Amino acid sequence: MRHFCDLVEDPGAGWERIAAFYLRIGRQMARDARDLEETHQALRRSALTAWRTLATMTETLELDHETLSLVGDAQFCYMDAVTAVIAEGYEAERRRADGLADEAAARRRTRLLHLLLADPPADPEIVHALAAEARWPLPRTVAVAVVRQRRDEAPRTRRPVPDGLLADFGAPEPCLLLPDPDGCGPGPAEPLLRDWVVAVGPTVPTRRAAESLRWARETLALAGRGVIPDAGVIRSAEHVPTLMIFRAEELIDDAATTRLAPLSAVPPARRERLAETLLALLEHNFNAADASRRLRVHPQTVRYRLRHLQDLFGDDLRDPRRCLEMELILHARMVNRTAAGGRAAAE
Repeated sequence: MRHFCDLVEDPGAGWERIAAFYLRIGRQMARDARDLEETHQALRRSALTAWRTLATMTETLELDHETLSLVGDAQFCYMDAVTAVIAEGYEAERRRADGLADEAAARRRTRLLHLLLADPPADPEIVHALAAEARWPLPRTVAVAVVRQRRDEAPRTRRPVPDGLLADFGAPEPCLLLPDPDGCGPGPAEPLLRDWVVAVGPTVPTRRAAESLRWARETLALAGRGVIPDAGVIRSAEHVPTLMIFRAEELIDDAATTRLAPLSAVPPARRERLAETLLALLEHNFNAADASRRLRVHPQTVRYRLRHLQDLFGDDLRDPRRCLEMELILHARMVNRTAAGGRAAAE
């Protein structure tokens, strides 16, 4: 009442204190999970009581209709202002609580991500308990994506991660976990392509997520070397031969010294042509016509080179195991040469 009397004398007097009081009421109502409608009803009841009391005193106070109208307008304006302040406090507390809840959920999901990627796998009971706390239903299958900032892009603000994904962009090797990735629709990692190179491992049961992570890392490493193109989402399942070859890269390099030794006696320029022809023949089961289309040369040229290769390698070209070894070795050399050429052009 004292505040009200002060406001009658000076409409600006004491409002900050009143506003702070009702701001606290709004915050407390949010913390108590109460409905703002309670405040609205209380304000209406108090205003009605005040108005009825004033109406019974009009003759005693000698108030005319114009004065009553001004008092009524002032009362409604005051109610509107109080209601707005309470709502402001209520929403501010809700946002603060939601922010804290989001932070807590994000921390739980980050812990869940690392738990799912643990090798050896974590205790299933612990995983299920943490997934329930994080409100993240465990999927039947997952794929792991690893990302790297694009070299030719300036640092950007990271885009929000699509709903349903687990992600940790603050880790030394940022990664994401994609639930049930073989469903229909666009890939959930595609929104990241503008700023990141993205490699996705194979789809595996959730308990084997660490395996998908391992293949995704190897795929991203080969993309960094230029062995695999880094346009679009790089899926390891689409580069199985290359991954297998480069997983045994040192062994293949050592084997090349022995298996391709007959070519060392040929001058370099001719050696490269024979190596390309041998790979084409191996890939097409020694069909000269198919190999010639691959090499874009006349079939007779391929047959001529084949005779030379038979003179150099002899019985090895009739041994299926030796042929498979040479095909792997030659394929690895071709990929390496292409990658080296791409790096040189970029420099």
